[in-house]
Amino acid sequence: MRPGGPPGEGVIEGVGVPSQAPAPALPPSDGPADPHPEAAPEEEGPSDGPEPGLAELIDSFGGTDGVAGRSGPFVYAPNGNINAGSVHGDQRVQNGSSGEGRGRRATRVREGPIPKADVRAAAFGFAEPEWFGSALGKLRLGPLFLAGRPGSGRRTAALNLLRRACGEDAPLRAVDGVTELDRWKPTDGTARGYLVDGLFPNRPLGPGVLGHVRSLLKQAKARMVIVLPDDAELLRRLEQDLHISPTVCEPPPPALVFGSCFEAMVPAQHERERLIAALGDRQALGDLLVPELVPAEVVELVTAIVEADGDPDALGDVGARLSYRAEQEVPEILAKLRGDPDALAFLLSVCVFERVDSRIVREEADRLLELSQGRLTAMLPAVDAQGADTAERPNPDFVFRRSLTELLHAVRATRQAREIRTEGAYAHSVEAVVFVRHRQAEAVLRHVWREYGQLSDLLVEWLGEVHRSGELTGPVGQVMGSAASWGGGRRALRHIEALAGSERGSSRLIAARALGVAAEDPVLAAEVRYRLQRWSRAAGFRLRTTVAYACGGEYGLARPDLALHLLHTLVHDERFHDGEDQEARGRVPIAVRAALASLFRAGHEEKVFGSLLDWLDTGDCEADYLLSLFGELLQFPGWFHQHLARGTHDATAIVGVIRLALNADASFGTVCAALLRWARWGQWEEIPGRAVENLFASLALSLRSGEFRLFVEMDEKGADGWAGLEIARGALGRWRDGNHREHGEAA
Repeated sequence: MRPGGPPGEGVIEGVGVPSQAPAPALPPSDGPADPHPEAAPEEEGPSDGPEPGLAELIDSFGGTDGVAGRSGPFVYAPNGNINAGSVHGDQRVQNGSSGEGRGRRATRVREGPIPKADVRAAAFGFAEPEWFGSALGKLRLGPLFLAGRPGSGRRTAALNLLRRACGEDAPLRAVDGVTELDRWKPTDGTARGYLVDGLFPNRPLGPGVLGHVRSLLKQAKARMVIVLPDDAELLRRLEQDLHISPTVCEPPPPALVFGSCFEAMVPAQHERERLIAALGDRQALGDLLVPELVPAEVVELVTAIVEADGDPDALGDVGARLSYRAEQEVPEILAKLRGDPDALAFLLSVCVFERVDSRIVREEADRLLELSQGRLTAMLPAVDAQGADTAERPNPDFVFRRSLTELLHAVRATRQAREIRTEGAYAHSVEAVVFVRHRQAEAVLRHVWREYGQLSDLLVEWLGEVHRSGELTGPVGQVMGSAASWGGGRRALRHIEALAGSERGSSRLIAARALGVAAEDPVLAAEVRYRLQRWSRAAGFRLRTTVAYACGGEYGLARPDLALHLLHTLVHDERFHDGEDQEARGRVPIAVRAALASLFRAGHEEKVFGSLLDWLDTGDCEADYLLSLFGELLQFPGWFHQHLARGTHDATAIVGVIRLALNADASFGTVCAALLRWARWGQWEEIPGRAVENLFASLALSLRSGEFRLFVEMDEKGADGWAGLEIARGALGRWRDGNHREHGEAA
């Protein structure tokens, strides 16, 4: 977006004096465009006025002065002249106190140079925790992983570690947490330290990538700190995969943080004593510095004492002002206002528009009350719409009707601490609900399923339509499978069969999970097997898809031989279902791919690969289909790398199938892309590198079209250091010179 106004004019808010130089263009956005933008409205509403000028945009972005929360009139005039005083360069003048407007936290740099002001601010009043010295030692050996809960001072500690290890004034850079470290390289030769704000959770680091990062830092003579959330599962995975011990950021005691920060703000001892005296006998400092205070809250306390300047009246009840008590008082505030919709609307308006003019706050509260359409009213009036007298009754649409805390107490459940989960495309935080008593959920569901017959149908209808997410379908499948044994009888699996043939994909996933759970009951195991064998030859694609899901789930993982037999039936019979409509075509092959990959990843590599070889040898299945299935398995290369690197008996078979897949159009793209990834990984890790070298040496013996296309792709996309690159280029050079001979051909 270009700023408004003619070229060559600056913007002087409220004055309109032209400057002597053109206004600079706005910087581009740091992040990529939203891949799924909201749909644009069909009609634009009436304009609220002219396009905002550059100065207004800068102010809305938070300004450039590094002071949070400032607002009010200001002057932006590069190389301009203001009040006969010359302004050189990109300058900004602003009037207004820092207390005006709603406070806004200073923006942290997530990617790019870290301002010196941020580093100095982190060092100001910093109290070294006990672990600081040992963390410095780890930092000098390689990237330091620093974990801690919000407010514990993780970023402040990280900046101080880098400042201590790299030098007082050493340039530091921030690296966004979504950066994939296997592709990262230092971009600034002057930077001596890097702060990674988080870790891309869906691409966990491997030992090879960590070693690669260490070598890059060593070459650049730089240090790196990676700041992580205090998530037990994430830290455990790092310890297991990387054999490192992340440092947990335990903040120093509140008294130590208070003393260090207070002394930095007020260096004079007598001044500190004068300010503390304002607390008087009413508020003992020891009572205020409770153990649960985190450093950010301690700084609040110090700031309140300093700003009071020794005046007890200005200081007031400082304990009541601290933010750590704010959330504890919210239920009490809401309880008092429960029957007062005007006050509830005003409360929400103040929360949003704190420090804005009171008339605007009142106007916005009235607008919210009107929009609520009675949803802020706890009790419906004693007169209905026709004017007839009725008894006053609770409003079912009241938005504050029941709090989560009340509901948890009612059912004897509790909310667990926040944790980070990485299922799906993005990481997300979860505050799980669990019963206080172990296995309470199973006891309740078993009781209502047995005792209230009509409720079971309602539960099946409700649970069969949940969103297709592993987070939801897993628990529902567990319940549906357990219910089969709770009910028993000849119709124990009736509700699962209904889900297996459902039009909804999520219902079929639930059915597959439920079959695995139901088969744990010895009485039901035979019936589950019988149904899966019958469904694998069914005419409808829905039942066949459910069979594939079951083979890749708990049922198949516990019975890999049976799962592979069922999958072979699905693969063999797929050619007989070519007449299915567009909706059905491709559903079963995708499910089979997923099931084979699941079995392969679960430790049944020998069985899965051996089955594919048998299916290829018998010729009763379409070869292109089988080779495309094999290409999917190459995405999980550990087992292949081990055999190819050691040159085992299976390595010969692996090379043979890779040859076939490269020379089949249906599978070339998948296999070629996988092998290029192997070659790139091979530059960092020994076993993948040796595996690729051995594989490419075998492929170079016979350059048919598939091997030739692979080596051409390697030559064009490969970079120095990639495993197998020299072999590929050598084979292409011999072919171009006419010197290439097939393996076994006479010299």
